[in-house]
Parts: sequence; structure tokens; C-alpha cells
Amino acid sequence: MPKDFAARGNTRSKKRKTNHNKRRSSPKQRVLFHAPSFSFGALLGAAIIIVAAYAPEFLASKTPAPHQDQVAVEETPSVEFEFPQLLKQSVVKADPIPYAVEQPSQQSQPASYSMQAASFLVASDANQLRAKLLLQDLPATVNSSLVEGRTWYRVLVGPFEQKVQAERVMTQLRNQNLSAMWIDNYN
Repeated sequence: MPKDFAARGNTRSKKRKTNHNKRRSSPKQRVLFHAPSFSFGALLGAAIIIVAAYAPEFLASKTPAPHQDQVAVEETPSVEFEFPQLLKQSVVKADPIPYAVEQPSQQSQPASYSMQAASFLVASDANQLRAKLLLQDLPATVNSSLVEGRTWYRVLVGPFEQKVQAERVMTQLRNQNLSAMWIDNYN
């Protein structure tokens, strides 16, 4: 009987393909935790840590003792703090002069602060500004003076006993676009 060799080759290849497909169709499940491997790793890690921690002490105790000739006297240096004794024994001398508060002399008059709100060549302009300042409850006066042959009418505000109060009035005048300035003498 004749044999079909072509079919024979096909049967083998089919078996191989089926076996190969079976392998792929059922993949191996991965093991996420393998207890023996974990236990071995934990014991090995603990052993390394113990050896690293106690090896210097172990090696130091195994060193041979030096001969009596070679023994060097090791003394720990003593540390003495001198600051507490210096602090107890010292006396600090302070100079009170820079910190002294000056007592106001009884002969001097209390300080007064005055300012010039504006100056005009026309008396009616000066009186108009004076009236405006009086309506704002500011103590204003008009003073005339002769400068280089011309009469100037100055509008003066003040006097104020406290500098803070005078500075507030100065701010108020400058907010009204008046170029106010301090004056020394209130004449």
C-alpha cells in the first residue's frame, strides 16, 4: 500500500501547532510573593546589619594588648569654663551720662510752633485766606512786613504748644495746596 508522505508531515505540524497553542492559551501565573525567598532575604539582611553594627567592637576587643613599654598614657583633657567665675568676680561700670534725660529748665518758656500759610501783595487776598482758615477752626492772623520796598501780607497760623498738633495743621494746609512753612518768630 502506498503511503502519503505529504499528509504525514502535516500531521506532525498540526500536533506541534496544537501543543504550541496550548502553551500560549494557558499562561503561567506569576507568583507575587514567594515566602522562602522573602525569608532568606530578611535573614541575610539582618545578618549584614548585625555584623556591621558589632564588627568594630568585636575587632577592637581582639587586638593584642600592647607591651608595658609601649603603653602610652592617655589622659582626657579636662575642660574648665572660666566664664562663670569671671562673671561673678567682675564689676561692670556703666556710664550713665549718655542715657541721662535732660530736665527742662524752668526759666525757658514752653515751645510754640507757628507757620506761614501764604503771603500776598494784596491785603484783601490775605484776609480772604484768613477767613477761610478761621472757618476751619485754625488760629490765623494777618501780619504785614516791608520787604525790598514792597508790603507783603503774611497769613500766619498758630501758635501751637504741641509739635504733633502743629504738624497736623501743616498737613491740612498742604492738602489745600498752600505752601506752608515753619517760622521761628511769631511777630
